[in-house]
Amino acid sequence: MVKKICFILGILLLILAAAGSGRKASAAEPKVMVSDYSLSSDEIYAGDTFTVTVKLKNTSKASVTNMKCTISSEKGEFIPVDSTGSTYIPEIKAESEEIVKVEFSSSNSLQEKPYKLNINTEYENPNGKYESADSIYVPIRLKTDVVVSDTYIAEDEIRFGDSIEIVSTINNVGGTDIYKVTAKATGDNIADATCFVGNVSPGKSGNIDIITKVTSVKTVEKDDNKLTITYEDIHGNEYSHEELLGNNGVLKVLEQDYSDVIQVKEDTTKHITNRDKLLILLAIIVAIAVILVMRRRAKRHRLEREID
Repeated sequence: MVKKICFILGILLLILAAAGSGRKASAAEPKVMVSDYSLSSDEIYAGDTFTVTVKLKNTSKASVTNMKCTISSEKGEFIPVDSTGSTYIPEIKAESEEIVKVEFSSSNSLQEKPYKLNINTEYENPNGKYESADSIYVPIRLKTDVVVSDTYIAEDEIRFGDSIEIVSTINNVGGTDIYKVTAKATGDNIADATCFVGNVSPGKSGNIDIITKVTSVKTVEKDDNKLTITYEDIHGNEYSHEELLGNNGVLKVLEQDYSDVIQVKEDTTKHITNRDKLLILLAIIVAIAVILVMRRRAKRHRLEREID
């Protein structure tokens, strides 16, 4: 009976020992994770260089040592600058944090979307070696860029009061669509006028055609006649581009030509000379003489008919 009791007690002690050993191993297993991260810029464009700052936290109650942290992109979208993307950390004490920074260069061929960075850590403690993995995302944006070309005024001469046509071309040389493209002509010599172009895709062009009126003949160096082009990116951010009209904003405006009108007026109000008056008087006398002769002939013919 005593042997049986001892046997049962031995088995219970083994079970309790095993359970205690399991709890100890589980409690001793360290866990390192990314607790926070930041990027060196709020807006990262394709082709930019940027820095990733990662905060690693040891959440266990035991120190971890001999840590290697590697930050990398999945398909080589981001290339580490002057490093391999790996950082060595001798030790992170229990429930403490460590900061890791890696500088990356982004590819020019990226699209406008978030790209994933993998963060892998390898570390040790007295109970063994461990690994952990986390991910963060880097949003990439594409630059908007335009070139304005072929800006000219269609008229050979610009005169006060005339309507003129301003023509130009906006070329989208950026990597993304531009939206709500609008052109506005303003200045000291012309009336304000607007032309709506619309959206322009990358590699495409939009035509600008504005009709406005010449309102002043002033041509001083401070004249500021210009074409202002505004547009938006996909996020609603507004951009503008200015092109000066004429010679650095100065338009040579001529006075209106009234010479033909003045000539016609002078012709219609021409004065009568003395010679013209004499000719008119002679014509009147001749006309009266002819009338008198014709009347006498008519009277004589009537008298002759009465005698007969």
